[in-house]
Amino acid sequence: MTGWVAMAALVPALAWGQAGGHGHAHSGNEVKIGRHEVGLEVRGGQATLSIVDDKEQPVDAAAFSATAVVLARGNERRTLEFGPAGGNRLVAPVDFPVDGKFRATVTLRGPGGDLGTGRFNVDPVR
Repeated sequence: MTGWVAMAALVPALAWGQAGGHGHAHSGNEVKIGRHEVGLEVRGGQATLSIVDDKEQPVDAAAFSATAVVLARGNERRTLEFGPAGGNRLVAPVDFPVDGKFRATVTLRGPGGDLGTGRFNVDPVR
């Protein structure tokens, strides 16, 4: 029985590392923040957050914002401010280089204030 307990404790850690904190079968760039599923894509000089509800339906992002603390090249911390970009998307410019993965801690805010935070570790698309 002890082996099963150890395995049960390990499974959430594996899910975090592979699916960004939520065992979703999508791209692996999604994280649960509050009641929302938030995906992060970094392409060129822009980071995009996509927000869906617990039924995987797009959420109008007009009333949302987000801040991300990102680990830039040389372990320098940079802050991004995301704003609405139409539909269920928030965007922020990325004007600094990163080493390897794009590692960010995102705080999502709605009309009532902070909804929670999520950690991302994604491959940027060049």
